[in-house]
Amino acid sequence: MGRCGFYTAGTLSLLLLVTSVTLLVARVFQKAVDQAVQKNVVLRNGTEIFDSWEKPPLPVYTQFYFFNVTNPEEILRGEKPLLQEVGPYTYRALDWWATDKCNMINGTDGDSFHPLITSDEVLYVFPSDLCRSVYITFSGFESVQGVPALRYKLPAEILANTSENAGFCLPQGNCLGSGVLNASICKDGAPIIMSFPHFYQADERFVSAIGGMHPNKEDHETFVDINPLTGIILRAAKRFQINVYVKKLDDFLETGDIRTMVFPVMYLNESVLLDKESASRLKSVINTTMIITNIPYIIMALGVLLGLVFTWLACRGQGSMDEGTADERAPLIRT
Repeated sequence: MGRCGFYTAGTLSLLLLVTSVTLLVARVFQKAVDQAVQKNVVLRNGTEIFDSWEKPPLPVYTQFYFFNVTNPEEILRGEKPLLQEVGPYTYRALDWWATDKCNMINGTDGDSFHPLITSDEVLYVFPSDLCRSVYITFSGFESVQGVPALRYKLPAEILANTSENAGFCLPQGNCLGSGVLNASICKDGAPIIMSFPHFYQADERFVSAIGGMHPNKEDHETFVDINPLTGIILRAAKRFQINVYVKKLDDFLETGDIRTMVFPVMYLNESVLLDKESASRLKSVINTTMIITNIPYIIMALGVLLGLVFTWLACRGQGSMDEGTADERAPLIRT
């Protein structure tokens, strides 16, 4: 290779390295991908996103679990209720609170989220079962059908007996305790108390008051796995328990000597999982964006490769000069 090729390799190497660093610092391709994703996830009539939102392609399964009372006569005598979980039965398928903050409807209904989600974000949803807005927090990285996901879950603080939740205690200042929510105000006055299944994350007194309660994270936690690039839900489980507030009524002999308690009736588990066909299409989109965002690194690799070629040529040229004949190395003028 002549001197022209030698300098060409060096110049190209330098240009490619400078270009790649400039593209990385300016985030040119990353910004282009982000803008394209944000544009394509907007709900517009006639788009695939809109059709999927209007008629979700993934089936949502609702499982109902009921609690069978095994000692009704003993309960009326004031003894501890013993319940047996029965199920699941599976199917496919705000002006209430005491403060303005609690009456706010924050977040989505949980069907979808905004794109470009980061793990340090707190997301807001409005589950109609609870008649209130809640937030979900990042708990770990997941993979669903080979698609990367961020797992978000409902923290225990959502139903905790804290000053932050004081506005949800009705009558005002009358809090039942951590892990339960008095929803009677939005259930036409019915004594409905909401909780997580089996009083998961609730005060121990609610669990110990009822026989047959076995709260555990795997079966009773509410979570959602979200693809951070698109905001698409890959897997989710929404789990809530419906309870009634019971107590002895002196004017009704039928209540006997029943204890005052939060009595479980049933709980539901609504779940959804991304199918393989949808996962394959989503992975294709993700792989394309990865290739685009990695273009600066590809340019940098080419620059490094040409830099190595340039270095090799430089060393080779120096070696050729050192390996000349004795006459070639001798000075032209001798004294």
